Amino acid sequence: MNCVIENLADKVERAINYLPPIPIVMDELLKALNNEDVDINTLVKIISKDPSMSMNVLKVVNSAFYRLPYQVSAVDHALRLLGLKEITMICIACGVYKALAPSYNAQTFNLDEFWKHSVATGIIAKRLCKELKIGDQDIVYFLGLLHDVGKVILDRVAHDIYAIVIQTTYDESIPLREAEKRLIGESHDAIGGLIMKKWRLPPIFSRVAQYHHAVPDAPEEDRTIVAMVSLADQMARVRFLGFGGDMSGIVFSDTDAFRELETASPAITEMDIVKFIWDLEEVDEEVIEMERLLSS
Repeated sequence: MNCVIENLADKVERAINYLPPIPIVMDELLKALNNEDVDINTLVKIISKDPSMSMNVLKVVNSAFYRLPYQVSAVDHALRLLGLKEITMICIACGVYKALAPSYNAQTFNLDEFWKHSVATGIIAKRLCKELKIGDQDIVYFLGLLHDVGKVILDRVAHDIYAIVIQTTYDESIPLREAEKRLIGESHDAIGGLIMKKWRLPPIFSRVAQYHHAVPDAPEEDRTIVAMVSLADQMARVRFLGFGGDMSGIVFSDTDAFRELETASPAITEMDIVKFIWDLEEVDEEVIEMERLLSS
C-alpha cells in the first residue's frame, strides 16, 4: 500500500503541474482587477478576446439565477449591471469548469451530483452571508462553488481507487477526506488549495479550498469567510446532496464553522438553523439553473 500511495502522490503532483493553465482571459482579468484604476472598457476588451467567455457572461447574466427584468445583449451592459467583481467571478467559474471538464469517454465519478452539491454550497453561503450581514455575497457564492475542485483532480488521476474511497465513506461512515488520506495519501482540500495557487486565483480561493474542513487552521483574516463556506457545505450535504457517506450526526452548533461565525455575528445564535435549511426549497430552481449553465 505504501508503494501505491507514493505512486499516487507522484501522479497527483504531476496532475497539478500539467493541469490546463487558467484561460488567458481570466489571467488578464485578474491582473486588471488588481489595478485600482481599471475601468469597464478595459475589462470589456479583455473579455471580448474570448468569444466563448463573452457568451458565457451573457448566458449567466440572462439566466433565471439573476432574474433581470430584461435581456442583456452586450458585455459592457452586463458589467454595468452586475459590477466588475461579479462579472470576473462568473468568468472564473466558467473557466474553472471548462478546465476541469473530462476528456471524451473518460471515466469519472458522478459529476452532475458533484456540481449540484457545489452550486448548492455557493447559494447557501450567499444566503448565510445576507442573513448574518457579514462577508461579500457576490464573492462568497463563487468560493462555495469551487471549494471542492480537489475531488475532481483526485478522481481524474486515480479513478478506480477514488471509487473505493467514496464507497469506503459509506461502508464505514467516515469523512471523505479521512478515506482519501488513508487510500491515496492526500485529501481533496489540500489538492484544491494547490490548484487555486497554480491558477493564481485570489488567495481567498486557495484558503477556502484548503481550510473548509479545518476552519481553526485558516489564517485569521480569512477565517470568517472560510467558516461561511464550511457551514454552507455541511448544510448542503444535509439539505441537498452530500458526497460520500459522512452525512450523519451533524450538530451545526458544535462545529468549528458555527463557533467562528458566532464570534463574527452573534445573530447566528438566534437563527432557527433547521428552519433555515428546510426553507431552502426555493433555491432548488437556482441550483438546477446554475448547474445547467455551467454544463452547457
